[in-house]
Amino acid sequence: MHRPFAFLLCFVLASGTRAQTLVFNMLLFGDSVGLSTITKTHDANGIDNYLLDSRIRAKILWITRENHTHYEARYKDGKLISSVYYEINNGKKDKWSNVQYDGTMYQVDSYHGKKSFKEVPTHSIGSLYCDVYNASRKRFFYEPEADFNDLNFPAPNTIEFKSSDGNKNVYHFKNGQVSDAEFHTTLATVYLKRVK
Repeated sequence: MHRPFAFLLCFVLASGTRAQTLVFNMLLFGDSVGLSTITKTHDANGIDNYLLDSRIRAKILWITRENHTHYEARYKDGKLISSVYYEINNGKKDKWSNVQYDGTMYQVDSYHGKKSFKEVPTHSIGSLYCDVYNASRKRFFYEPEADFNDLNFPAPNTIEFKSSDGNKNVYHFKNGQVSDAEFHTTLATVYLKRVK
């Protein structure tokens, strides 16, 4: 009697949440220096949850640098509900932003200070990685800086944007999903290659 019930319970719980996970190898100067993993789940309440976690350790200009980037976002009906972002460089949390929809406005608390805005984010880091390539989306919400950026399409299956922190980001797509990416910073360019 207990075995069919346990099976049914597991089936109901598993069918209530769908998950998709992508894994990327991070390369710097041709060497593998870390991994980036992003997972999208869709729960029984109709909420899309995105979770990205990246860890990189590399020697740049004779100095060992470690970076841990963490990102979470929740969407309902294609609209952002909340997001959390932080970046830890060499043990110090130096970039972060928390965005929360209060029913009428988005409230931001970040390393830049506090602000609010009304424009509804419908596309951001999580959806860029996990959702199907969409050239009709021209604007992008960039959680690390809690602001909007314009998207460019310099070639087929390619999205590019320059973030307000001055970095150029290029994403290449294959079969509708990100296959690799380039992050151009002032110190170096980090490449992502999808491995799963």
